[in-house]
Parts: sequence; C-alpha cells; structure tokens
Amino acid sequence: MSYRKIFWGLMLVLIGVLFILKNTGVVYFNWHTAWHLWPAILILWGIALIPIKDIYKVVLSLLTVVVCFFAVEHYGPKDDHNWNFEWNDHHSKTNDKDSDSEEYSNVMSEDYDPITKYANLKLNIGAGNFGIRDTTAKLIELKNDNDNATYSMTAEPKNSSTDSLTQIKVSLNKGEFNDGNMKNNVIMKLNPNPIWDMELSVGAADVNFDLSGFKTRNIKVEGGASDIKLQLGSALPLTDLRIEAGAASITIRIPESSGCDIVSNTFLASKDFKGFSKMGNQHYQTSNYSSSSKKISINLQAGVAKVEVIRY
Repeated sequence: MSYRKIFWGLMLVLIGVLFILKNTGVVYFNWHTAWHLWPAILILWGIALIPIKDIYKVVLSLLTVVVCFFAVEHYGPKDDHNWNFEWNDHHSKTNDKDSDSEEYSNVMSEDYDPITKYANLKLNIGAGNFGIRDTTAKLIELKNDNDNATYSMTAEPKNSSTDSLTQIKVSLNKGEFNDGNMKNNVIMKLNPNPIWDMELSVGAADVNFDLSGFKTRNIKVEGGASDIKLQLGSALPLTDLRIEAGAASITIRIPESSGCDIVSNTFLASKDFKGFSKMGNQHYQTSNYSSSSKKISINLQAGVAKVEVIRY
C-alpha cells in the first residue's frame, strides 16, 4: 500500500467525520483557522518527495498535522477565527435563528418598486451564520443579531426603456466576535417578483439559502472554509449555479422534475450525486436533462470538500 493512498485516505476519512459531527450537532466548531494551516500542504508535499520508506512518511505527516493544529490553537490569534470546539450542550448559542420571534437588534430593508424586473444581489458578508428564507413585500430585508457587526446596504436602480434593474450591495464593514464565539446570525428575505442574479462572497461561514420560491437566474458563490446549503426551485427555464470554495461542505437540493448538469472540478472531494449518470471526466447529468423544460447547470470548483446534490 503506497503512502499516498494511506495518508490521503485517512485525511478524507477524518475530514468526513468532522463534517458529519458538525452537521449532526454532536460538536460545534468553526473552520476559520484552516486558512492559517495552508503552509502545511507544502510540508506534506515535501514529505511525499523524500526518498524514505512510506511508513516514515506517514509518521512524519501525522506529526506535521498534530504540530500545526497545536501551534495554531495555542499560539494563533485569539479572535473569531479560533477553532472553538464545543460539545452540543453549548451549540445552541450559535444556531441559526429559526423563528421571527427571535430578537434581532439590527434591521435593514429596501423598498420594492413594482417596475423592477431584475435584481442583482451582491453579498460580501464575512463570517457567521447566514440564511435566506421566506418572502417579503420589500425588495430585501436583512436582520442581524450582533450589535458589534456593522453592515451596509445600497440599492441602485438601473432603468432602461425596456426593463428595470436594481443592484443591491450588502457588505460587512466591521465585525467583532467575543472570545472566539461566533454570534453573527443574519437572516434575509427577498421579494419573489424580480428575476434574481446573485454574487455571494461568504468567507468562512455557515450558509443556508432556501431559494426555491424565487426566480433565480445566475448564482455565484465564493466561500472559504464554509458549510454551504442551497435549495433551488424551477421558476425559470435555466438556473446557472457556480460555486468556488476551499475546505467546504456543500449540499445542493434541486427539484426532481428539473434536468441538471454538473461539472465538478474538485481536488480532494467526497461526491454524492444520486440520480446522475457520469458523462465524462468530472461531468454528470440527469437522464431527463435533454427533455426537461426546466434546467439547472452546476459548476463546482473546490479544494477539500464534501459535495452532495439531492433531488427532491
């Protein structure tokens, strides 16, 4: 058995177990510190090139991982990017707000103009827990529970003789998270009438966007060490989804009636594409793709990732 198969197999198992523990709520932790560990990849690559026995390479690699984690945990910056492992008895304080009865100290919104046919939403929202759910009579509503996180929102109409486009920008200007504990829950509501294009830069974040009730045309997500959950609908003939992520857990839910095409350019990834046929290298497609009047195109680019596409 070669060093590469042993080591990378163990790494994938470990990453998969961590994702499962996080997703099931057994433990809570933030992935933010992963970016401090990127030089470890160079070290592991170098170990792979050393002309010694594979068993020594495995030992050196495991020691490298342990030392790197220890160094970042104990000597890294003490801010919101700490690992912050916690068992589930503390998990509730960072869960998403699932009810409008929860208090949000900061609320922003933009009015909806009925002539608006298209809306372009650009989000640069940093670290935290973010959700899009439910509709609103406004064009967009945003609620945030962190008094130390300052967001800005602008909406600029771009009218022409044939249609109306509104460009919305939401950015995190400043954020403070006490003692490494993440308290930055942001919930957004959108108006269902416009056709939406979205560009989401989410950093190291937990993202849960239910877009099934909206007319989504183009969606681009750029995430760091992220947990990304998206649910798409079939309101338009074609929805184009592009995701670029580092170390990420990606779950995409799509209507079973929609034909779907996936191009998955991933480095180390666990992929679960049930109901898809492999068409070529990194290319997957549902059997109803050609015949369906509603289509979804998915392009995935990720480093170390767990990717699942579910048809509902």
